[in-house]
Amino acid sequence: MGPSIPSGRAARNAWRALNPDARRAAFAAARRNVAPPDVGLAWAAAGYGRTMSRRYRILVALTPVGVAVLMVVAVTIVVAFRAAGPAFLGIPVALLIYVAGMLTLSRRLRRYQRLYNSGLLGVEAAQLGAPVPAPSPAVWATSGYQSEFTVPYEASVPVPTAAPRGPADPVGAGIQEIPLRLGALVAQCAILVVLAAALWTNAAVHLATASSAFSRSISVVWVMLACVMTVLVGFFLLLIIPALRTRVIARFTPSGWELPGARMAGPWAELREIRIRPLNVRQSGRANATLAGYRAVVLMVDHPDGYLARLSRLRRALVRRTMNRYGSPVVIIASPRRTMPLVDLVRMLQRYTDAPVTWS
Repeated sequence: MGPSIPSGRAARNAWRALNPDARRAAFAAARRNVAPPDVGLAWAAAGYGRTMSRRYRILVALTPVGVAVLMVVAVTIVVAFRAAGPAFLGIPVALLIYVAGMLTLSRRLRRYQRLYNSGLLGVEAAQLGAPVPAPSPAVWATSGYQSEFTVPYEASVPVPTAAPRGPADPVGAGIQEIPLRLGALVAQCAILVVLAAALWTNAAVHLATASSAFSRSISVVWVMLACVMTVLVGFFLLLIIPALRTRVIARFTPSGWELPGARMAGPWAELREIRIRPLNVRQSGRANATLAGYRAVVLMVDHPDGYLARLSRLRRALVRRTMNRYGSPVVIIASPRRTMPLVDLVRMLQRYTDAPVTWS
């Protein structure tokens, strides 16, 4: 279960209850990829950002369908009434409007995804006991019709609080596993394989029908594209086959932790810190917006180079990039859709170790 944040009408009401300065502060925090300065503001921003991003995601998905229907109608008019001139002039205009609309919708979608990500970060930090400022009534707008008997809106906000953390008890915690959810991986693999097969089929057709130097050069281009896609498929399979073999992302036992897919394991005694970071992809705002809700749970271990030395040369090169980005080769991605919510994952780790939880 993820953190409790509002949705639908409740999310809109919470957002409208904020004063304009608080809303601007929430969007400013979202642009910097940090949590808002107030827990109540983070709660409202997370709910409103998630609600609006879902709406825009539906619009982005349905817009091509609507444009396709309009194109079919336009072609039907051309065929039925032989009004080729006006219709063909309108088709490029419709395509330009479609492209402009899609760019606008995508930009708005990323804006609200960043707002959701920022607000959720503040809620998760409060639930895990991070030092966050106390909720302030100043972020909420006060109605001019409010009397002394009116209950202010902020009084109804369920401010997230941290559960008390007891001492670690690895023996009592037993063996816990984070299972791999195969649906998304299988879908991604299928898409890549279909694209590679389509490119090879297209390349074979062009090679078989090439009759001139230009057509043969085009065939070579298609073959090169097919080769590139095949390499990408092989690289993707190289990354996921170990995880598919074990179907476990992480395993925690009284003696230590294990990442079967990465072929790394270590004792709890070498874990000195649990660091939580937003998932960051090359400082790309567009990619980071689509990864809203994803968190990197970094296990800061002693002597991280020793873990790299046990890996093969290729896997060592891949894991070293992770280490350079997050400071440790041991990273578990927390996500409600892919693995498990951040709060649940961190609390599971706290049953095995007393290492402090930090945010960066």
